[in-house]
This record gives sequence, structure tokens and C-alpha cells, in this order.
Amino acid sequence: MPAHLLHGDSYLVSRALKELQEQIGPPEALEANSHTLSGSRTNLAEITTFCNAMPFLAEYRLVVVEGLLSQSEAREGRRRGDTSSGRSTPTGSDHRPAGAGRNSQSAWEELPRYIEEEMPPSTLLVFMESSLSRRNPLLQKLQPIVQVQELPTPSGEGLARWVRNRVTEKGAQITPGAIRLLTQLVGGNLRTVDNELEKLTLYARERAIEEGDVRLLVSQAREASIFSAVDALLEGRPAVALQLMHRLRDDGAEFPYIVAMIARQLRLTTLARDLIDRNHGEKDIGSRLGINQDFVLRKTVEQARKHSASSLEWLYRSLLDADLAVKRGRLEQDLALELLVSESSGLVAASGRRRQR
Repeated sequence: MPAHLLHGDSYLVSRALKELQEQIGPPEALEANSHTLSGSRTNLAEITTFCNAMPFLAEYRLVVVEGLLSQSEAREGRRRGDTSSGRSTPTGSDHRPAGAGRNSQSAWEELPRYIEEEMPPSTLLVFMESSLSRRNPLLQKLQPIVQVQELPTPSGEGLARWVRNRVTEKGAQITPGAIRLLTQLVGGNLRTVDNELEKLTLYARERAIEEGDVRLLVSQAREASIFSAVDALLEGRPAVALQLMHRLRDDGAEFPYIVAMIARQLRLTTLARDLIDRNHGEKDIGSRLGINQDFVLRKTVEQARKHSASSLEWLYRSLLDADLAVKRGRLEQDLALELLVSESSGLVAASGRRRQR
């Protein structure tokens, strides 16, 4: 079978992989013939070893490689950055970066030839990636010989259409107003949207999903988790903060969504804190910040009154640092959340010691 490259929205990529799996056989046949490799840890020899293995009591073997091309893109970006800043990598073997021999650009030169000339027809090789630049060096080499599916996250009318289609697939109906409110509350995180749609279809049963259903099931629960997570971070309750963040992850929320939601709430709370210090009332704060939901306004004002502007600013900067570290490949997502929680706990403890002196 041909090799495939799926890149773009993580939820759409995972659904596309599932469709490929369904094409090559039943789940029980794939259990002993499916392998997933991490692009940051694997090498060409390991990939070819798995690909060359004959399927066990099945027609096909599935080999999935996650994040290989993203690693290539990150290395290329760092190389350009080093070149533009005048830095150079030492040429001596003692100064070779960890993993350079395994994952350097030259280490993958033979991959396209292997796929085209040597990979058994009984193997389905799938590369799974986030969004890739068209200038990605490995993408340019693989594009002529693999089936590429670019799956960007839909937005605007495209997102509304996607929601309608998913609801139809679930055997339900939804009103335009409910679609609009759902996408406003959840955004473009398709995995989270789909999880919410599952709950909404079960709740609405035979009737169409309406705006009231979305308000009841989606907004307060998710907003409450974000408020509670921010409170726990600012108050030095690391176990609670981490539990809430993991709950959001378990509910389908990915790292960028959690960061965006917490950053949004921190921004609103910081602005509300400033308005409170200037003696503005709650209604005026809601009007100035564009907060239309009573629940969100009430919780934002409560949070602003509990925390100082300096604490809010510190957490906001720490959150941006964590997000940048993940985007640059320096930290795994879960580790970045744990470090953020740990650092916030340390800051609160240090602040408490200063107040006791």
C-alpha cells in the first residue's frame, strides 16, 4: 500500500488515520500488526525494520510515525536562527548534539527511496503531523511519493458547516444559534467541540439542540474549570490546579486550548483589577470588557478582587513562556503544565514568606 502523510488539525488527522485503519481490516487484525513510533526517538533503521516485517495472520501491517516532519522543521528553523545570529555548531565529534546522528537531516535522505523502491506492499506507512510549512525539507522530499492530506482546522462558516455535519452523523439536529454559541464558547478545538456535541445530542434526544442546551451543558462547566484553575495557580494549590488541567485534557481540551483559555481569563481578570482599582462598578466593568454573560462577569470580578495585579501579570508571563517552550519543542505539553503549576506554587510560597517577615 502507499505511504500517507496526514498533517493539520490533530482531531482531523486522528479521524483520517481511523478511516485508513478501517480500509485495511478489522480492529482485531490490526492489534498484532500496528506499531506507533515517535518521530523524536525513532530512526530510519527502526522504521524500515517494522515496515519490512510480514503481517501476522492478516493482510496488512500498519506503521504510524508521529511528529517526524515537525522535528525536521524545528531543526531547520534552529539552523537558520543560528546562521542568522552568527552562531555556528562545533564540528568536532565531541560537540555533536544529542541525537544528531539519528535525527539529523542527512539521516533521512534514504527514506523516500526506501518507500518508493523497497517498502513491502503489505505495509501501510502513515506519518502523522501537526500543521507543516510548505518549506519543510522532509515534506518536499516525500510529497512526490506519498499521499498527502492537509487537514487545516476549519473556521468561520467552515467550522459551522463541520459542526452541522458532525451532528447529522450522530443522528441529531442543531439550530444555527446553537452552532454559533457553541463555537463562541469552545472555539476551533474540534476534539472538544465533538465531545460537547456528544453530550448535547444525548441531552436533547429527539429534538434539535438549542442555544439553551449549549448554555446549560457547555459554558458554565468549562468556564468554572478555567476560573478554578487560575484561582488554584494564584493561591499556590498545585494539586488542585493540576487536577483541573488534567480534567480539561481528559475532556478533550488540548494544550493550546487550555493555554488560550487561561490566558484569556488572566487578561480579563487583570483588566478588571485595574478597573476596580479605579472604582468602576461591576456593570461598567462588564461593558468595558465586553463580557455579556453574568456568570463570567461575576467570577471575573470576584477573581480580580482576590488577587493583586503583580500576581496576575506574573502568571500571565509564565503561561506565555510555557506556551513558547512547547511551540519550540523544548518541553512536552504535560510537562509544561506541571512546571507552570510548580513555579506558581513556588512564587506563592515565597510571597507568603516575605509577608511573614
